[in-house]
Amino acid sequence: MKWLHNRFLPVAHIALLASFVVIGCTGKQDPKETLVLCGNHTCGELAMVTTDTSSKGFYYLNPTVSPDGSEVLFTADWRAMPADPKEPDDEYYINYRQLVTVPMQAGFEPSLDLAEQGAELIRLTETAIEIQGNLTSMVGAENYDKGDPIWETDLSVIFSMRLDPISALRLFRADITDKAAAVSEPLFLEERDNMEIPGKEQHLAPNLSRDGRWLIFTHHAGFANAGDLDTYEGLQLYALDMAPTREPGYDPYDARAFPLTKVYRRIERPRFSPDGSRIVFSASLDLVNSSDDGTEIFTMDFDTTGLAATDTVVYDSNIQRVTFTSRAEGDPIAGILNYSPCFSPNGADIYFVSTRRAPATTVHARAIWQVPADGGQDPEIYFFSRFDDVDPTILDNGTLLMSSTFGFPSEVLDQLEEEAYQRIKAENEQDHADDPVGKPLFTEVELREKASDERRQLENFEGVMAHLYVFN
Repeated sequence: MKWLHNRFLPVAHIALLASFVVIGCTGKQDPKETLVLCGNHTCGELAMVTTDTSSKGFYYLNPTVSPDGSEVLFTADWRAMPADPKEPDDEYYINYRQLVTVPMQAGFEPSLDLAEQGAELIRLTETAIEIQGNLTSMVGAENYDKGDPIWETDLSVIFSMRLDPISALRLFRADITDKAAAVSEPLFLEERDNMEIPGKEQHLAPNLSRDGRWLIFTHHAGFANAGDLDTYEGLQLYALDMAPTREPGYDPYDARAFPLTKVYRRIERPRFSPDGSRIVFSASLDLVNSSDDGTEIFTMDFDTTGLAATDTVVYDSNIQRVTFTSRAEGDPIAGILNYSPCFSPNGADIYFVSTRRAPATTVHARAIWQVPADGGQDPEIYFFSRFDDVDPTILDNGTLLMSSTFGFPSEVLDQLEEEAYQRIKAENEQDHADDPVGKPLFTEVELREKASDERRQLENFEGVMAHLYVFN
């Protein structure tokens, strides 16, 4: 198997450990593919989708599965699969995120890096967009900051991308038939984007209805005066009619985009119900005329009545509050955050991330919770690792796909350590047989310590690196 080294070890010790890294495994059985977990959350089987052991502590976020179920699309740190080499102090190298796909797989076998798992970087080709009155070539678009990716089809993805010329996030579509040279196009540009002073709006967190007709997203009005927090103009939910975007000659400045809600302090990450009739989202409590801190989960109707005649819809259609979080001693001063919701495949339940205290603990780490979609019962914790568990997506078979800093579970580390012991022992015995004088046999204590060293390499990913997991 292939393990990278402990990011905290001295360089000299890293060089020593490198001699123990081998390509391939002995005849020992690979780590089991799933791990049964039970505790103060729902019982189920856990497995890792990404298992690379990069010493950089990367975060893999926003996972979503392709329509045919064969690939997972997610965002990764720029350094995880860089489009081009950069210096360590380069802004791309440090801050920007990229789009990556990896085959849908489940297990615990450590790998060297994402590429070894079959991951591919989506590299955008250079494209030209009319901005600020000029046809501007998006040179270096492959390196632009990207986020919130979703699948449109098995060969087409939608995501937000920061347009460097105007420093604003806009929604794009990319044909990924050739991931090494993906062709992209904007879906919606603000009228002011084509003026000398462009718009300050931001377009975030898109979600597509199952029939592909409607795209909903968070519309951030930005700041009336750049950098002036007192001029923050709030957020609202928007919808985009996708039918025109698929017509030849489509102009993103003529997009049929319209608000679904009024403007609030926070209103984020909308997701369609399976039948497309409802939307779930998180919002600040000014939505219900409260000044309390924190965010709660809400639903609303997706109703386009009147759109054909007026190009507008009724705002805040049948908004219903789903969660009611009570404050308790020891809670964060800024309030409890409930966010990143999604529906179950049948629409009956909602899964979301919450910073509320987990049962029987004092831990406020982010965990996945479940609540009936009608809010008729209190939420119950669904998955809790004592680390950050975020970005839940429920697959059609009911499996939870998420990002977590859980690391490699201890039960799996036990098995990997035993495998390392057997491998090191077999190699040492073979070396001793070939060179009895120069290669003495290790003692049992030495064998166990060397195997323990390899285990410690993986233990240090706990709380440091965010991998993708499935739980069912």
